[in-house]
Amino acid sequence: MYLQSVKTILYCLFLFVFNPVFGQADSNREIYIQKKLRTADSLLLSKRYDEALMLVKNLENTFSFSDSDRDKLQIDYTYVQILYESGNKQKALEIALKNVEKLKIQNYQKLYIEYINFLSKVFAESQNFDKAIFYNKQALRLARTNEDTLNTLKCLVRLGSFYYTIDKLDSAKIYFREAIRFPVNKENEQRISNAYNNLGVIAQVEDNYDLAKGYNREALAIKKKVGDTLGIAYITANIGNLYHFQKDYKEAIKNYKDAILVLKWDSAFATKVIKRSIYENLAISYDSLRIYNLAYENLRKSYDLYEDINKTSLSESLAEVEAKYNVEVQEHQTEIQRNKALRARILFYGLAFLTLVSVILGVIFYNNYKLKQRNRLELLQNESQLRVINATIDAKEKERRNIAAILHDSVSALLSSANLHLQAAMPHFKKEVPVEITKAQHIIDEASVKIRDLSHQLISSVLMKFGLAMAVQDLCQKYSNSKLEFTSYDKGIQRYNQKFEIKIYHIIEELVNNIIKHSKAKNASITLAERSGDQLVIQIIDDGDGFDLKTAKEKNGLGLSHIESRIKYMRGVFNINTKKGEGTSVYIAVPIYNKEDESFDL
Repeated sequence: MYLQSVKTILYCLFLFVFNPVFGQADSNREIYIQKKLRTADSLLLSKRYDEALMLVKNLENTFSFSDSDRDKLQIDYTYVQILYESGNKQKALEIALKNVEKLKIQNYQKLYIEYINFLSKVFAESQNFDKAIFYNKQALRLARTNEDTLNTLKCLVRLGSFYYTIDKLDSAKIYFREAIRFPVNKENEQRISNAYNNLGVIAQVEDNYDLAKGYNREALAIKKKVGDTLGIAYITANIGNLYHFQKDYKEAIKNYKDAILVLKWDSAFATKVIKRSIYENLAISYDSLRIYNLAYENLRKSYDLYEDINKTSLSESLAEVEAKYNVEVQEHQTEIQRNKALRARILFYGLAFLTLVSVILGVIFYNNYKLKQRNRLELLQNESQLRVINATIDAKEKERRNIAAILHDSVSALLSSANLHLQAAMPHFKKEVPVEITKAQHIIDEASVKIRDLSHQLISSVLMKFGLAMAVQDLCQKYSNSKLEFTSYDKGIQRYNQKFEIKIYHIIEELVNNIIKHSKAKNASITLAERSGDQLVIQIIDDGDGFDLKTAKEKNGLGLSHIESRIKYMRGVFNINTKKGEGTSVYIAVPIYNKEDESFDL
């Protein structure tokens, strides 16, 4: 009896002493796994995919997991992101969908929301917005159930953006308006400010500039509340843009100057980029008021900042103002011609009194002279307008290349450097790395991705590396979907002068955008071919609704007048055959400028 009591006491003592140790072991395992996953996330941010993958595989081999183990599902989530970012998107999607089904019967709500948000992101990037919206609504429902304010707000802003992308503006407004009802704090001020900005964009699209300004002012109030100097300047400048669109150029100038004043003492890189843009907008507003000296002065300031940022020239932008000065000179020459015509008329009336024959000859001479003058004036005006349009477009193309270069070579490099510094700093922490460091790395990586995407949107990387034919093929693949399929054909297309390729690509891209937005076509094709070795022929055909060409040109619709001007200036041919209900065929033929022709600068 005594021995049995001793055994009982020893057993109880064992449970008391060792059970906490086992519990502590489970806790230590979770801490260890979370620490390793944060390291994997850091490697993922710096695009060191092989190292991140090896770390995740080591974790899986170190511990035993069941299929529905929370730690296993968390490890899988990191694994899915590594696969997706490294290009194995199909496998990443398969694992994510499989684990979402498992999570439906588990009580891991936060992890479930992360998986669903990932699926929403994947489908949005593949332009499948119906599924993106479906999964985002699931995440929103769960976030609301768990009273997860931050994820709720995140889902609302995403849903609004998805609906805006597919032109369902009323639905987009519903979600953005719900987002702006949340109280502002440091965690959500950026998203609420973005919701106000997006509502402003929608109002601007709907030509409701006063409402757009109202939303922008709300966003501005948030930026002022949290002391975001850069945000204050950006939104103030955007309000100036709205006044400019309303042709209230003086009020636009006032807002631009206020934005510059906010950034007066800030010399950061991002500040210089925004200030350069604001000075350029000031120049445009002054130009609209025909105050060319101030327009030129502000454009010079923009140029100086641009030189400071990237040490390159903004000569194309200056050319736009210079072109308008040339217009004035040509208008002056036109006035001189008119004065000459007037003197000729006076001379004619003097001679008319001499003889009847002189009068008849004088009438004939005058009519012929008047016709020549009218034709010459029209020619001068047409050439001036054509040069202004092409100078403006050339400046924009150069600006797009320069901005893309800045984003790719400077901003991306700076972000990568910042990320490396954070990574290098992590081993110096004696205890657990602060979560703010990891969040900062996530933010830097997200910014890097956005800057990379923006750089590719400004100038096609495929175009720059592989030429026009491959860029058009990439364009067709990118815009093809279940409702509209693009195909491309190229016959012996070579690499040409890079500026020439960029101009042709932008013309094709604008025509493709017109097909997507207006044609309701199911199939479209783009054919490129050389003719006689010195002419490039482009034919774009769709089976859409077609349109009335005369009406479209009168309304300056679909950008046709700009495209026609560009091709005419390149000494090319531009023809459109279309009829309502019978599709559209576009024919373009332009002289080829080969790679050796470095002087090409149309």
